[in-house]
Amino acid sequence: MSTISRIDVHNLPSGSEPLSARLTGWLPVAIPIALAATIVFLRVQFGETRFLYDGTLIVLALVCFLFASVIGLIEMYADKSVLGRWGLLMASSGLMFNAAAWGTRWVAAGDREGWIRWVFRYVPFANLYDLSIAFSMGAALTTVIICRKKESRVVMGVSMLMAALIVTLAIFLGRQFIDLPPVLDSYWRPIHVGIASTSYGVVLVCFSIAVLYLIKDGFKIEGMGAFVAILGLGIFGTINRFSLITSGTYGLNVFFGAGDERSTLPLRATVPVVGPLMVLAMLLLVGALACFAADLYRGDERLKKYGFWAMWGSAAAQLGSIVTLFYQMKAINGTIASRIDLASQAGYPKVAEWLTANGIPLTTAGVQQANKVFEMNNAQLSVSGNSNPVELGALFTLLALTGLVLMFGFRTERVIERLPSLERLDELM
Repeated sequence: MSTISRIDVHNLPSGSEPLSARLTGWLPVAIPIALAATIVFLRVQFGETRFLYDGTLIVLALVCFLFASVIGLIEMYADKSVLGRWGLLMASSGLMFNAAAWGTRWVAAGDREGWIRWVFRYVPFANLYDLSIAFSMGAALTTVIICRKKESRVVMGVSMLMAALIVTLAIFLGRQFIDLPPVLDSYWRPIHVGIASTSYGVVLVCFSIAVLYLIKDGFKIEGMGAFVAILGLGIFGTINRFSLITSGTYGLNVFFGAGDERSTLPLRATVPVVGPLMVLAMLLLVGALACFAADLYRGDERLKKYGFWAMWGSAAAQLGSIVTLFYQMKAINGTIASRIDLASQAGYPKVAEWLTANGIPLTTAGVQQANKVFEMNNAQLSVSGNSNPVELGALFTLLALTGLVLMFGFRTERVIERLPSLERLDELM
């Protein structure tokens, strides 16, 4: 007797949507790209001095990404369809500004050399700033494509936050142009680097979906907290040439000069107050890691609670250190020479090489001579957000990940309830 297997209704094709509905569903993707192309065209027509340039556009993209992220994270707790629509609007707007920034960067690169070579040669893939805005553009495009459907918009909160971090890093890196060496001046560079950079955006969105998949699958939030704590200890332990551990201080790379004449010195100026706040954040992460590890081993809810308290304290200290750092960047200008401890930095190879190149002996008398030169040129010394771009990016990333752990640790069951099924999350990847 033959048996008839059950029909998997999940795999049956659904009724086909009308063509008009399918086309309308792609408007959140098509409209931003069309508007970005329009902005680039207007930039060509009016020039940089009379129209928006890539620096302004990328900041606007960052604002939109942050709004989309906040809205997406709130929607995980509040079942409001209007939030999803506003979040998608912000994500699409961020995509528009990001794509426009990348396109106007292309135009600016050609204008810089008077378009003496073919157009493809000026595709902006020359430095980390170019790669970062292409990276975030790929992430934004992927997010908007996925979030066209209402049931997939839970991805938006995490993916847009990650894209915002990439844009923040790009801003810290600075938008200066560089001259490529002849070996890299090839038609293959835009193809290879372009595909790689934009595909990173797809990987970033897949990472966001994977985080949500783990939460839906019941992975303990304190386990995520333990991994974030380990990452934070690695960041705090290695930044500022390990000085946070050895001396409890944090410093910024020093610039000499201003404008296009500005150059970077291989020296760091100690920033007051920031170091102790970072040390406090690091110690609280140690406490959080110990509590989470013990809870995962013993299943003690009390240790779990203490671990989250430590994470809250560390997040507050991290935020305080970042705010203080940016405040002190302006406050210490004019007194930077007195904050350069040359004697403790002379042992670093780059510092020693710089001293030798400038005819300064590696002796006590030589250090005193250099300090006098710094005092005489105090007005030419400065620090800014471009001083330590990678370290600042790491600090912002750690703060964001700490915030996600704390948010997911609050009413986790509500987040799990709002997430799509595991099968649906798996399909998105």
